[in-house]
Amino acid sequence: MDLLHLASPIAVALAIYAGISGLSWLRRATGERAARRRGMSLNLFRRAAPPVAAGLILASAGAVLGLPFSTDLAAVLIAGGLAFAIHRGLADLGRQTWRDHGLRLALTVAFTPFVLWQLAYF
Repeated sequence: MDLLHLASPIAVALAIYAGISGLSWLRRATGERAARRRGMSLNLFRRAAPPVAAGLILASAGAVLGLPFSTDLAAVLIAGGLAFAIHRGLADLGRQTWRDHGLRLALTVAFTPFVLWQLAYF
């Protein structure tokens, strides 16, 4: 099996982790004052924008040049960038325990096979 075929499941897992972490970040952000919430949003955008832009450029260049697997790699880049940005955003908000990380990881591990099955990847 070619390693590039694993890009789609990895992108799905990273996107699920980013979504679950994003919900946790949103829950923490709603309790903050408006000025702090704007700063938190700006930090999140500052971290997420470069990998998302790079992924969009990679997908566009791959479509124009006809490169195989460019959209899969772009999806990994975008989902990984979002997951990292939100993870770091949560770390900036305060102390994260292993229980918080473990819960997000357990939910990711639980939802990923279901979503891949619904996408008919298996």
